[in-house]
Amino acid sequence: MHAKTLVTTLDLSSVEELPSAQQKIYVLSVAHMSINDVTADRIETLHDINNFQTSKRLSFPITINNTNDVNDGNCPPPIILNRLIDALRSGNHKLILRKWKQGARWWNLNMNHADTSSSSTTNDNSNINNTLSMAKAEVAGYRLAKLAMSHHSQQHKRKICAHVPDVLYFSHDENNTEGAPWALFSYFGDCTEGLDEDGNEERNIDINIENNSTLKWDLKNAISVAKTSQSSSLQHNHLVECKHYPSTMTKIRHEFGFDEPHPRHGRVPIDECSDYAHMILRDVVLPVQFSFFEWSSSSSSSSSLQPSVNDMEWKHSLCALAVDSQTSKSFQYQDMIAVYRHAQQRLSAAKKNATVGDERMDALLQMMYECVSALEHEWDGHDGRHPPPLPAVICHMDLQPQNLTFWHDRHGNDNGNINVHVSKHCSVASVVDFEEAAYADPRFEVLLICRKVLANLEQAEGLWKSYSSSVKLQTTWDVGPIEPWLRLETVHSLFTLLLQANNLLGGGRNPWETKPDLWGKIDRERRRLVRMGWSFCG
Repeated sequence: MHAKTLVTTLDLSSVEELPSAQQKIYVLSVAHMSINDVTADRIETLHDINNFQTSKRLSFPITINNTNDVNDGNCPPPIILNRLIDALRSGNHKLILRKWKQGARWWNLNMNHADTSSSSTTNDNSNINNTLSMAKAEVAGYRLAKLAMSHHSQQHKRKICAHVPDVLYFSHDENNTEGAPWALFSYFGDCTEGLDEDGNEERNIDINIENNSTLKWDLKNAISVAKTSQSSSLQHNHLVECKHYPSTMTKIRHEFGFDEPHPRHGRVPIDECSDYAHMILRDVVLPVQFSFFEWSSSSSSSSSLQPSVNDMEWKHSLCALAVDSQTSKSFQYQDMIAVYRHAQQRLSAAKKNATVGDERMDALLQMMYECVSALEHEWDGHDGRHPPPLPAVICHMDLQPQNLTFWHDRHGNDNGNINVHVSKHCSVASVVDFEEAAYADPRFEVLLICRKVLANLEQAEGLWKSYSSSVKLQTTWDVGPIEPWLRLETVHSLFTLLLQANNLLGGGRNPWETKPDLWGKIDRERRRLVRMGWSFCG
């Protein structure tokens, strides 16, 4: 087996930057693709894409591992090129380019992964490593979620399932350590794009590809294969894009006892959030988690249940999302307590170094010590002082409307009126933005829906009961009660807010609120803990 590196060049007819607070995202319209040989001294420079907007050209290296028998012109192109060709066809010649610029996630309280220091060089290196760590994790999230969603669709013969964009190329897949990370994804936009009024295809699916390399493939065959791979919108033209949930979010909502402002994206209104949450559970959470449950319980002889991916790629993906990047250990309830202990140390150190005393902070720090101690004893009545065990899964951690697109069944509404939203005829079309993703206890995903999507305890208990029943029916496993998880998430929120209020994020995500608003949030979270039974928080 011989390996050879080629350069793929995309000539762009247009570049559109999409709004994004955390990363850089572009829609690329591709006019022409060429494949060329490349000299070894040019490979590293190909990862630098800083000028693609002005040059309207994007070049990147691809490695072909088996080049023994590709010079007769009859062999199909490698998988990476086939996927790229298919993505260009199904996306109407469009791709998504994502460039990462920050690194902060929910599980580490939105802090950067490493502490900052007084050295600017150390800070620069730390920021680069944090951003790369986050990029690898998000790419892994996309890959594992797509694998799980595809597996569930095939196993259960589902004709329509939520689409997860395909990672076509990642700049740091081949152990590259230079430059800022970026990736190419398949495009999944307006589901009516390229269709006429009757839902018939109007797309120009011919792809202009030029192969100038010394390796010869049957590209015509690749294109014809791509043409026969119908996209979801063409298979199901009774489905139309639904923008109801993203366009009706409210900026202030009464949730878990108090009015809560959400100045950035908002939240699903109270009278609709339960329907929304159950749709997310049905279309995204359970399909992904049930695939992982099947993989975890299948024997080596049950090859049909094993993920169809290279073992090393699978392990690397899990490691990128895990507590320990060397062992792929998943995030569990007790691991979060260790995160909170670390946050306590940071807050205590900041208090000692403060030039002005703050009685409010003194009282809150004492309360937080008691909260963490209480979390450590939440499961004292259970075996092993831990929640009932469930296999780890890929968790998205942010299944809000801004990270999803939706279908609406035009045949489901009265008289076919697609302007009237009927929740039972709405479903998830695609899932994006895996920057919060983690390899974790599956209850973390449902917990965040209960706490961030739903608005009160009755709704949360209803969703938790539905989830528990579904898991029990599928596996016989016990999910356990919701209350310890709700207290964990509230403590988690308090630590995040306290770190933000004390400017201790280490370069991570800045708050959207002002300092007075943050202190108001802190007080409401404290009072929620009192309502959950922790009277010492009063």
